[in-house]
Amino acid sequence: MMDKFTEKLFVLAAWVNGNKYLCAIKDSFTSAMSLIIVGSIGTLIGSVACSPANGLAQFEAFAWMADYASMFTQVNSATTNMLALLIAYNIGYYLSKSNGFDGHFEGLVSLCAVICASPTTVTAIIGEQSTSVTALGTSVTASNGLFISMIVGIIATEAYCKLASVDKLKIKMPESVPSNVSASFSGLVPTTIVLFAISIVSFVIRSITGMYLSEIIYKVLAVPVSAAFQYPVGIILCAFIAAVFWVCGIHGASIVTGMTDAITIAACNHNADLVLAGQPATEIVTRPFWSMFITMGGFGCTISLLIAIFIASKRADDRAIAKLAIPCGCFGINEPVIFGLPIVLNPIMAIPFVITPMVSAAIGYFLTYIGFAGKAYITIPWCMPPVINGFLATGGNIGAAVAQIICIAVGVVIYLPFVMMRNKEIEKES
Repeated sequence: MMDKFTEKLFVLAAWVNGNKYLCAIKDSFTSAMSLIIVGSIGTLIGSVACSPANGLAQFEAFAWMADYASMFTQVNSATTNMLALLIAYNIGYYLSKSNGFDGHFEGLVSLCAVICASPTTVTAIIGEQSTSVTALGTSVTASNGLFISMIVGIIATEAYCKLASVDKLKIKMPESVPSNVSASFSGLVPTTIVLFAISIVSFVIRSITGMYLSEIIYKVLAVPVSAAFQYPVGIILCAFIAAVFWVCGIHGASIVTGMTDAITIAACNHNADLVLAGQPATEIVTRPFWSMFITMGGFGCTISLLIAIFIASKRADDRAIAKLAIPCGCFGINEPVIFGLPIVLNPIMAIPFVITPMVSAAIGYFLTYIGFAGKAYITIPWCMPPVINGFLATGGNIGAAVAQIICIAVGVVIYLPFVMMRNKEIEKES
């Protein structure tokens, strides 16, 4: 039965890893992660140090720091507030690469297509009057625009690749023309068809509904999905699915976060915008929440397992593995434990490995919901040690760090009986 179950999981994992659309989305967010972290650092400094609403600048001695806030918030504006446009380009790049194209020009086509489907005017208040200005609002460029970037980016890129493969639609230049010039003209007709088609469809929809295509996608798809994910069942289910994959030797976290990053990163950016505006964060389940409560010491909260081994294990092999694994575990790397203990395909150790992250996610959610722990709004590197990452991700909230300590302690309690069970295996063998 276990073999059949594992076989089915391998088939599902192979489908997910082989699906070019999911891979393009995952690669798009992965390649943008450094920019997201840099933008979060700008938000952290801007909110903790320079904000007159909730930072050091609210105190008279540090009031001068508010004058320098723009130096740091501008970094956030250039990165996380432009995330939807960055993802639009990345979607076109990675998806077209999987279709056998160069990627760079297709990324530009995807980006332009997303703008064609989005409002390009915003209402600005100048003095006491409001006027319409030609510009892209953050509802298009920031986290609210992620869903339209992915959906329109995929459609536009696929359409362009299909059309660009039709030989009759290529404009062929004489051999004397430089290759780069010839290549740009080769995609002229497909680009024209794709961009005009999306612009026309968007215009027709706007004429009928009074809303842009991007607004409809956001309200119909993004809002309900994001709202559903903010309930504890969403994050607990994701932890369960990732754990089951891991038990079968498949990188479950990579599969799950690849599909949920659009939601959790958008939630984190929304919190950051609220904090910078001097308002309280509202979203509980964000990208940092995953690192804070589900992957402490690596997926499965295996930092708790290592502590349990040091407390109760009488097995020399387990203690030796724990000693080797603890330096890595402090930085979120737990492959030595997963494959060395092992946890993979180990029915006994698989039970706490699956249960612990689910329980930890539930505790983290509850403590955040009641206000004991702060809501995360800073994207931190995945390898940041536990407790420190919660403190930084929430802008210096002590409650978040304490909540992580509580979850680690609960994890130790869950793992302890199974560590002791492994002791009995040695006794039976002797």
